[in-house]
Amino acid sequence: MMPASSPLTIAMRSLLLYALAMPACAQELAQPSVPPAGVTHGDLSAELAQGGQHSVRAALSRDQDGMSLDAAIDGLRNGNYRDGSVFHQRGFNGGAEWKLRQGRFGFSADQLKQDTRYPAPDAPFLSLLAARPEDLYRYEVRRASAFVQRYVGSFELGVELSQREKRATAHYAGEDGSSESSYSSRRRQLAPRVRHYGKVGSVGTDTEVGLDLMQWQRRSGRAGDAQRRQYSRALLLREELAFGGAYAPRLLLGLRHEQFQLDPADMPAGGSDWENQNAWDLQGSLQLRPQLSVYAKAARSYRIDDDGYTRAGYRPLAGQLRREMEVGATYGDAARSASVRVFSERLSNQIVFDQSLGQLGFAGNLDPSRRAGIAIEASMALARDWRLDAQVRQVHARYDDYAYDGPDIALVPKTLASLRLYWTGQGGASADVGVQWLRALRYGPDFAGSCLAQVPAFATVDGRYVRKLGAWELELAGSNLANRRHYGDAPGCRSSIYLNDARQLRVSARYHF
Repeated sequence: MMPASSPLTIAMRSLLLYALAMPACAQELAQPSVPPAGVTHGDLSAELAQGGQHSVRAALSRDQDGMSLDAAIDGLRNGNYRDGSVFHQRGFNGGAEWKLRQGRFGFSADQLKQDTRYPAPDAPFLSLLAARPEDLYRYEVRRASAFVQRYVGSFELGVELSQREKRATAHYAGEDGSSESSYSSRRRQLAPRVRHYGKVGSVGTDTEVGLDLMQWQRRSGRAGDAQRRQYSRALLLREELAFGGAYAPRLLLGLRHEQFQLDPADMPAGGSDWENQNAWDLQGSLQLRPQLSVYAKAARSYRIDDDGYTRAGYRPLAGQLRREMEVGATYGDAARSASVRVFSERLSNQIVFDQSLGQLGFAGNLDPSRRAGIAIEASMALARDWRLDAQVRQVHARYDDYAYDGPDIALVPKTLASLRLYWTGQGGASADVGVQWLRALRYGPDFAGSCLAQVPAFATVDGRYVRKLGAWELELAGSNLANRRHYGDAPGCRSSIYLNDARQLRVSARYHF
């Protein structure tokens, strides 16, 4: 599969979008109508919190005569608990959509910018870092997409064209001075779809067939000297069957086959093991009683390294493969309900970002592993204004068929339990408070079982109070109210420990018009 030239590709996609949109526009414009009055809505919100954290957001939308416009901007600053560590984020997103008698079309765009500073290390060589006393990481992502959808009888014809660009620059302080690393990537995707709604006897059918055509390229290094290009094409099929009868069984089947191609210069020695990938998803459910339903699902999915920031000279990693199985049941109504699900998962060549491989860190593959567990959720209305939710999750995670098989996988909690109480009062007031408990878990990244130390078990309490006053909404919220010292990450055996935030109080105000 050879990639098409950029001008030809853009022209082909533009022509396809125009051809699908034009008939719908022509039919709709041929029928005069009196446009209704437009409706405009907006939201303004601001939040202040401890630790130098604050955020602002503004959103505006307008609906008129089948047209919808929306735009939003936001900003966030977090001082973090570490001196010198500051996080800034600025974002924008907007789009438009036109709904016609025979379809709809529209576009969207968004941009996200992040600046992250880290404190310089405590070391005798700090004098060498006077010109750059702090590390700095800058990240920016831009996305744009356009779509067209046409209705022809019981068929839906659609196509979406999207592009995503990422840029990252990092300055690192070290004993030998400072270094700089840069990364940029661009991904284009064309996704045509055909969907059909039908009926065979008493069985309702929902069929979808589609293609995903992608071009991806990456440049890294100070002068962009490390480059990589990747192309892929995928065929997907989804079929959903809705049976009638007392038990109303439903069945869903999804299939996906994808082929990848690299430039010859990027191909790993001896070829690759991921040029052809297959995924599938099978789900079924039954309504045994008005208040009791059961379901089961099994799936196989894959993930391909689309970063290239690996230890082996930017060579692609092995493809990640995930196999999942789950069965569950739900019983109850709006007053009382409970659900239970039993799940298992097997991972091969799991792709992770390992920060222990040097200061910069690299992406890599883990050895085969499995996770199995059970989750129970319950909800109960205690009174007209009170509700109680509870959840318990038990997981056993270990490496599978591996020399170090035996100990639990580091940093994967065995038991997680939570309890939350909700109250809805008069006059637009509401509140909730919850507690979450995490069982002790092993430090990382020890596989041989030589590190017997554990991250201590801990419980955290959070809550919030909300009051609505006309168009205003005021909120007071707090996390870790008991000021519990607990870990967010502990990748080494009693080392490289990072604490989560201490008690955090936040006040916010929102105005809706």
